[in-house]
Amino acid sequence: MKEEDDANDADAGLFPLTIDDLKKLTGVIKLVREQLSEMNPACLRAAASVLLALERLPSTTPGVQVTFSFEQSNTDGNWGWADITISKDEFRLGLGEHFYDPTLGGDTESRTAFEGYAGVERSEGDIDNWLPAASVISVEGHVSVEQDNSDYDEIEWDAE
Repeated sequence: MKEEDDANDADAGLFPLTIDDLKKLTGVIKLVREQLSEMNPACLRAAASVLLALERLPSTTPGVQVTFSFEQSNTDGNWGWADITISKDEFRLGLGEHFYDPTLGGDTESRTAFEGYAGVERSEGDIDNWLPAASVISVEGHVSVEQDNSDYDEIEWDAE
């Protein structure tokens, strides 16, 4: 019984990512890195924790809890975003758009392209459903941090 509990505890520290998922993550990491020179200090701090957590996957990174977004500029009430949400329990890639027509009003659409939860058997979606849209948005837009509840003292910055 003790061995089974230890195995379950070890699995709780891992996201259910395939070798293919891990290869595709290099594209996600590249997008974040390409924007570093354009970021303000608050975004840079969040980007540091996002990059650390992404580079450590499939292992979890305790202390990290952030939603980091690439956003297109608001043009006539229309804009889009691609976000990365990562914490010790969750890894999610999301996409969204807001459409506006002065005669009809506005509507917002969002979806999760990929998500995985630590300790579960498998993830849902495909990182390839996120990367093309995020690539366009990252080039045309800017970075923002929707939420950063990371505990920067808890994060093991020099962990392998």
